[in-house]
Amino acid sequence: MGWTYLSREALARAKAQMDEESMGVRDEIGFLTIHQRYADRFFPGTSVLHTRARYALFVPWLFEDLAGLTGPAAVRALRERERELAGRLKDAGESQVIGGRVFPKPSSQPPSTVYWNALAVWGILRPRIDGRTISRAQAHRLLKSAGAATDDDGHPLVSFDPPFVPLLDRPDNWLGGHITLRMAAAEAAFLREHLAQLRRDGSHELSLLARLARTEAAAPSGMWGAEVSAVAGPDQAALARARQAASLAGVGRAIYDALLERVVETGDKREISTRHRDHLVAIIEEHGSIAAKLDVDALETDIGALPSRLRAVLTATKDWIASRSGNPAPLFDVYAAAEARKGPRARLALTVNGRDRRLEWSSDEHGLAGPLHYRWGQVSTLLEDLADPE
Repeated sequence: MGWTYLSREALARAKAQMDEESMGVRDEIGFLTIHQRYADRFFPGTSVLHTRARYALFVPWLFEDLAGLTGPAAVRALRERERELAGRLKDAGESQVIGGRVFPKPSSQPPSTVYWNALAVWGILRPRIDGRTISRAQAHRLLKSAGAATDDDGHPLVSFDPPFVPLLDRPDNWLGGHITLRMAAAEAAFLREHLAQLRRDGSHELSLLARLARTEAAAPSGMWGAEVSAVAGPDQAALARARQAASLAGVGRAIYDALLERVVETGDKREISTRHRDHLVAIIEEHGSIAAKLDVDALETDIGALPSRLRAVLTATKDWIASRSGNPAPLFDVYAAAEARKGPRARLALTVNGRDRRLEWSSDEHGLAGPLHYRWGQVSTLLEDLADPE
């Protein structure tokens, strides 16, 4: 059996797919673009796959423990160490263990994959000379260089920049015994110091995550409350637009599902429930007034130009909400055009492929649409870990 690390491109594709799955839906229309861009702006380095903050220390400690190994041997050793760590954390009663569900098998998405980008963005993993993120294989090679020849005083004969910044000492139980995901006070202070320096979009402005970390308080009860807005600084207006975009995307996803039910019923001549059409009424009641306020031009100022078909969906959906029609049928063409990027996987398409994809779709099993969350659940857990160390 061969061993390899995924390329940066493959990891990016996997991350996008897992972002979609974490939200309970396939991203048929493209709303995930808004989700990812605002989440990256507000909370740099975060991922929907993050569980607990202490993994940001566990991963570099594991790499440093394996200094001297490279290539397939390093990959195998790291995989085994991560598998063992999952078992120890499970034995300690932890519930947010990466790889815990498949233990004693190794995880297909171990901590070193899940947190690698975070380590780079948060300034714990040093960048390459050209500013790009070093790969895990490169980190192993750099760590092996630490054991190069030394002079009589023990100093390296070749200048060496390790892949990680100076780390805290491991806890006494690092190599054996009871270990948990709760951080020590010094560990929380170390990570908070790094998060507190995070800038947004490569600018000089502090990110919202940095501002929240600097409060040293527990996570606010919600992303849209007064506590977050009070510390958002120059991001206050963008935060308000992000809420409007989240609501508009929630309505849009409900519209897509309602249109799909309608095509199955009227086009395919199959009986189907009105579950998603009923939900559309409820989500408009809850989110319609907020969604209708979104300024799409200002949104693009926040997060960059949107794909033209996604922008068309946003503007058409806003106009439809304002019309108070309640019947999404006039939106079919613009939604079908946006979904066409899926090619033969598009379900709204009035083609043989589209009909086949609809046969695979179950209205009763498909999750009900909701607004975008921008990884707030993961950010909340991160802030809680920082605020409540041992």
